[in-house]
Amino acid sequence: MAALARWTGYNAPGGLWRIAAILLALANFKNLPFVWHIRFFRALVYHIYLQPTPIPPHALFQPVITSTRTPILEMDYNLHKSNSTYFSDMDISRTHLFTAIIRNGIKKNSRLYGAKKSAVNGAIGATEGTRGKHLIALGGISCLFKREILPYKKYEMWTRLLCWDRKWFYLVTHLVKPGVGQPSTWTLQPWKKNKSKKGATGEEQPDQEKLMGAIYATAIAKYVIKRGRVTVPPEQALLDAEMVPAKAEGWVYQGEETTTTSEVGFGGSGDANDGAFLPKAAQGENWNWDIIEAERLRGLKVAQKFADMDGMHEYFDGGKDGVLGEFSDLLF
Repeated sequence: MAALARWTGYNAPGGLWRIAAILLALANFKNLPFVWHIRFFRALVYHIYLQPTPIPPHALFQPVITSTRTPILEMDYNLHKSNSTYFSDMDISRTHLFTAIIRNGIKKNSRLYGAKKSAVNGAIGATEGTRGKHLIALGGISCLFKREILPYKKYEMWTRLLCWDRKWFYLVTHLVKPGVGQPSTWTLQPWKKNKSKKGATGEEQPDQEKLMGAIYATAIAKYVIKRGRVTVPPEQALLDAEMVPAKAEGWVYQGEETTTTSEVGFGGSGDANDGAFLPKAAQGENWNWDIIEAERLRGLKVAQKFADMDGMHEYFDGGKDGVLGEFSDLLF
């Protein structure tokens, strides 16, 4: 006990306060300075350089699951997780997903894997005039809050690629109660087994009402890839990352008349809300642009509404009709 007292400084002046500060820091480790950066780069480095399992193209629309808890410093005055703190958690979940999806393209442009500084061919956005450093930028996010999260309550974030258009990737994240979703397979972690015997066989679909009741919040975000000043089209990035095949010459999507989402293995009737929580990946031998485009267009029904919000910038008028006042936040 004497050694413990000396180590903790319990008997020293202010010893109790020192111990209290240490315990408070440990209880809120997630919110300490630079811990967010550690979480971010841990996800980035792992999926690009340390992930042992190759990602198959047909897993393009599968979600990744990350779990965390809500420490005291993330509480608001209602003693629930503050709405503003959802976004920093979702940053980490989206980093896991996005780097897993495009890691092959990143490796092609990495000097650690033999790419020369002047090399352009084979890298993401490998088209004339796109030479320069890559930048993956978050362009916007919108979140819908459904239920509160209590202090130190564990929750899962399920993030998946929703769709893409000519410029943006759209990712959707569900914050849910842990253990409600029961994946039938773990593509990047094949050693894992499903805890639910029914879920592992794939014979019984998750109860939709139970899934909806487990959701705390849902968010949609959009990302863009830049190479220098030039935007890399999402389809080109996925092609360079070997997640989609090259389109056959003259290929044209025929629409729902010939290919529906229920036929291509994602389940549902094509409605944006049907089967969005646990999409079923098609088998590798069936992975083609009819399947890819059917799911992309299904997600685009929702993403287009989010993209329309860009027009809200035009509502800023600089106060031409007057303002209520100007007030400082805290001291400044």
